[in-house]
Amino acid sequence: MRFLAVLALILLAAAGAYVLMRGSSSTSSTAGTQATLPTTTKATTRTTTTAKQNAKVEKRKKSKHKTPLEGVTALDAALVAHPLVVVSVYARSVATDEQAMKEAKAGAARVGAGFVAFNVFDEKIARQLATLLGDNATSSPEVLFFKRGRKLAFTLQGFADSQVVAQAAKNVYPVSEPWVRDANTICGRYSAPLATAQGKIRIADLNTAAGRKQAAAGLDEAAALLNKETKSLSAVRPTRSAAKDYAQIVADLRQVATNIRSEAQALRSNDQATAKATDQKNAALIASASNLATTLQISTCAS
Repeated sequence: MRFLAVLALILLAAAGAYVLMRGSSSTSSTAGTQATLPTTTKATTRTTTTAKQNAKVEKRKKSKHKTPLEGVTALDAALVAHPLVVVSVYARSVATDEQAMKEAKAGAARVGAGFVAFNVFDEKIARQLATLLGDNATSSPEVLFFKRGRKLAFTLQGFADSQVVAQAAKNVYPVSEPWVRDANTICGRYSAPLATAQGKIRIADLNTAAGRKQAAAGLDEAAALLNKETKSLSAVRPTRSAAKDYAQIVADLRQVATNIRSEAQALRSNDQATAKATDQKNAALIASASNLATTLQISTCAS
């Protein structure tokens, strides 16, 4: 009996130990599994966040490449806002055509005209263009000028840069804005006195001291007149589309005045080589200013 009691106690202790070991093993296994879960969750979160960020970056990249407004609907909308609309006929994915389209758009912006593109590689757009033009054949690249009522007023075939497009638009729909009238008035006011000063310079005999003195005096007079003219022109405020070219005209004329004074000093020193070189520089500046003035319709400043 004593032996049986001891045996029962041993078996009971062994069973308890077995139960404790099983519970500990189960707890350890569960703890190990739980320890790995947060890591997996974090990795998934990071992957999801990165994917969202990449999608946003890709969306921003795509938004930078804006497609120009195309088709008849866009043309009608542009004609509501603008009395003249520049239409670029081009073939997308053809490098020269795409450049021509960008030049046409820039030219339209310079004169404040509307702009629409027709991509002839798009079958739907090409059909719209054919219906719009009727019997008038077209090719790419080409620039069309439409007035209100969908009236085709002028066509530029082939590649045309922004300056040519801008000038054509002005010829088709000339508009005399207040700032243009002001600039023309200022240049007109100084044209006669400048012509008189140039006359004195032209008739001077540079081979004599008296002639060089006369030419130098005429140059000083012309420089003073130009400085006054540029000061008055600087007070004129052109439209945003013409501001850059107008500022260049004023800068060119101001530099001409500075060069004229240098030429006068060279003549007084009988340094005719420097005087001639300076005169050639001025000729290039005056030609540049005149071309820009013609583009901006400042006819009295184009001389």
